[in-house]
Amino acid sequence: MPDDVYKELSKRLMFENSTLLPQIWKCVANELEAQIIAFLPANAKTIAEHFHIPMDKATQILEELFKRGAVFKKSKPEAVEYRPPKHIVQFHDASLLWKNAPSDFRSLWVQFMDTEYPPLLEVVTRVGIPSFMRVIPINATLKPRSEVLIYEDAYRIIEQANEIAVVDCVCKLSHGNCSKPLNVCIQINNGAQYSLERGTGRKITKEEAYDILKLSEKEGLVHMTENKGFGNAICNCCSCCCEMLRFAGNKATMGVVAKSRFLAQVDENNCNACEICTTVCPVHAISIDDLATIDAELCIGCGLCASHCPAQAIELVQTRPKEHIPQ
Repeated sequence: MPDDVYKELSKRLMFENSTLLPQIWKCVANELEAQIIAFLPANAKTIAEHFHIPMDKATQILEELFKRGAVFKKSKPEAVEYRPPKHIVQFHDASLLWKNAPSDFRSLWVQFMDTEYPPLLEVVTRVGIPSFMRVIPINATLKPRSEVLIYEDAYRIIEQANEIAVVDCVCKLSHGNCSKPLNVCIQINNGAQYSLERGTGRKITKEEAYDILKLSEKEGLVHMTENKGFGNAICNCCSCCCEMLRFAGNKATMGVVAKSRFLAQVDENNCNACEICTTVCPVHAISIDDLATIDAELCIGCGLCASHCPAQAIELVQTRPKEHIPQ
């Protein structure tokens, strides 16, 4: 039956029993296109031979699926190889920037992320599956700063980048729960090349990227990247829209985001219990009695509380070894 291929594609993304994800796949690909995605990885020549279609048609289909965010490219000596999404987050983030998506496409994704996605995060947390994303702390709030690695300092990541682009934050784009800055998702190197080739990103200078980081910190957005040494993006996320961060404050689903190596610490002599830290903490890890108290289990080590504290009573201290970040 035609629907079987959409169910198979959903199963490969760990959502075998989903009712919404097959509908999302149907928006992205017709039956032949879905069969091609299920056959990948392969190059255009192999696709043409296997599906008995002309080479130019195979190339056209693959390029169109690439623009829709349904397949990805990898350059190889013999030919460009196309592959399907590695996981649900990659498919979500790429496809939501598809410019010609059907009118109900975003709403389907919102329904899926609100209803069928959270149970996966509970499994990730309970079983200890590696987190999808990792928090990058605000460097100015760290103690000691000499311990900071290059891939946990957003400004140094930008400094080392060869190519940079910016795209709209897909979580804010789809959910629209706040008025925080939208065009703040920074793509680095391969990520930048990918977004520029798809036409979803705008090339920017390092100075523009630094300005985006500063704006994001001022607006209370959390820097995050893929949970490995060097990622292809620096996302600047809010806790009301982000498909990672909004689940990080729930102990049942908090495993979706890997904390930084740092933990917020309050200086009791300087804290005046002004409560500003409680309003900026994205995971509600701070409470106020006579002074601010940090819930160490919830704290993700982003540093927003420290950077917004008018009394300079909070700083980030290292609590985890360098091995905390997978290479």
